[in-house]
Amino acid sequence: MKNFFSELSHYRRFTKKTLDEDKKIVFYAEHAGYYPNFEGIIEELTNKRKHTICYITSDPNDSILKTDNPRIKTFYIKSLLAFLMAFIKCRVFVMTLTDFNQFHLKRSVNPVHYVYVFHSMVSTHMMYLPDAFNHYDSILCVGDHHMEELRKYEEMKGLPQKQLVTGGYYRLERIYDKCKKYLRTPSSEKYKVTVLIAPSWGKGNILESFGELLVAMLLDRDFNVIIRPHPETVKRTPELLDAIKEKYGDNKALTIESSVTTDDALLKSDVLICDCSGVALEYAFGTERPVLFLDVPLKIRNENYRELGIKPVELFLRSELGVIVSPEKMESVPERIETLILEKEKYGERISLLREKYVYVFGRSSQVGAEHILDRIK
Repeated sequence: MKNFFSELSHYRRFTKKTLDEDKKIVFYAEHAGYYPNFEGIIEELTNKRKHTICYITSDPNDSILKTDNPRIKTFYIKSLLAFLMAFIKCRVFVMTLTDFNQFHLKRSVNPVHYVYVFHSMVSTHMMYLPDAFNHYDSILCVGDHHMEELRKYEEMKGLPQKQLVTGGYYRLERIYDKCKKYLRTPSSEKYKVTVLIAPSWGKGNILESFGELLVAMLLDRDFNVIIRPHPETVKRTPELLDAIKEKYGDNKALTIESSVTTDDALLKSDVLICDCSGVALEYAFGTERPVLFLDVPLKIRNENYRELGIKPVELFLRSELGVIVSPEKMESVPERIETLILEKEKYGERISLLREKYVYVFGRSSQVGAEHILDRIK
């Protein structure tokens, strides 16, 4: 009830007390974890271009609500969001929300330009539902794979062409910059191999299939182990993490990092263990370190993804970014990790070249995204 009255106050402040001039550009995030995808563009717009923006979040604990940036006007709106969006008056509305206009969140009855910002580097046609991006006016594409997939889908379905922008991926740049800084920072701690486990969520994921076994093998090898569960795993199946905590919680070599708003786990780890999650691309391209992929069943939300005739980037890049290990050969994981670390320089060089090939405007995504948004309000 307290949150509802707070939300009602924010709703009134947005609709009644915020100047139209300050509502030209609106960002929306479902929860705090999405802010890192907007951060670069927002800093470019507010700090460098001196524009005011509105930021709506459906997370009452989102730290953005306490920002001291006077050019960011923040609002907590959740239960009233569908009503607000249906009638919102702004020039540009920026989101990471897939399936927009498919369910309860609809386009405004007023003329609004909707911009999509990717929250993952994966392809558009396997891990997302069909028509997930149809109702956006423009999309900030991470790389050629997004551009090719979206154009092919529009052609197949007879859809009008959206404005596709060579947008890049700010979150990757943030990880890369932090990693370089981390490597330059002296450490007094004795070196010990650190392995990060960061799987996707859903049926048959790594934690569900053999989480305890994997943790046991890595700890027995005297590795530091960091588990970074997907937010949906924390929300939907917390018992998976509880079982690991109960069994290994007293082991100081094990850390469970529940927040995805920080990149610390990515910076500290020597190798990532993953399935087919987008974090594998962020980790490899951001740290230039290898990935061990466990070949569990794929997370497929569009059963007809093969109709596009394009292999998803998260599949064909796996063998380039590291090694793929079958669950039947789980016992080989510790040895494969040690081999990856021995070959880290080789992987680093290869990953750097792949990043140049598959990621647009690396290092300049914030400027490109901000410029695109500002062009829409001229």
